[in-house]
Amino acid sequence: MVSSKQRRINDLKRPEASKEQHKNVLIVTEGKKTEPIYFKELKKKLRLKMVDVEIVGEGATPITVVNRAISLKKERELVAKNSSTKTEYDIIYCVVDVEAPTPHTDIHKAIDKAKSNALEIVLSNPCFEYWYILHFKKTSAHFKSSKNVNTQLKKYYPAYAKSDTTIFNIVYPKTNDAIKHSKEVLNEHHSNAADLIKCNPSTHVHKIVEYLLAQK
Repeated sequence: MVSSKQRRINDLKRPEASKEQHKNVLIVTEGKKTEPIYFKELKKKLRLKMVDVEIVGEGATPITVVNRAISLKKERELVAKNSSTKTEYDIIYCVVDVEAPTPHTDIHKAIDKAKSNALEIVLSNPCFEYWYILHFKKTSAHFKSSKNVNTQLKKYYPAYAKSDTTIFNIVYPKTNDAIKHSKEVLNEHHSNAADLIKCNPSTHVHKIVEYLLAQK
């Protein structure tokens, strides 16, 4: 038989267990519109109860995205030390584009700095819109420019624009297809690549999407 004292001790322990289950995710993106719109709509759609997803559209170069993520990580660590409700981020994603025909000059530096600070770098090569294309079709054809990616995307969704919020409702039902296509392209064409900058086309956005789907 459990004593009243033991029951009180057990009751005090329960909130702590619940706190450990709650996840905190930070997503910092290179784009100010396209990527934040997608991830905000995904967050809304999944209705995650035990995951707090913070999305920051930095609108800057890859190294600036990584620096911003590091800054937010440190800020959150300080807050968590003095808070009974806030905890540190469980995972931080830096979502950046390689771009084409000329890659960002700081892309390698951004990748290295992200890794050294335990951040997840999520590359799209040449750009994020390739992730959208994979919802409609699996393609590994090289893109000469980021503009070409948008042109290709408009063949499937003519109304596409970077500030468009309606595309999410079009692509979301095809999410499993996009994940499958993304993985297949990486495995079939870039599995042995030492330099991710040369993996055109490719994307790792599926890593974030799979993570959030798993929390649901």
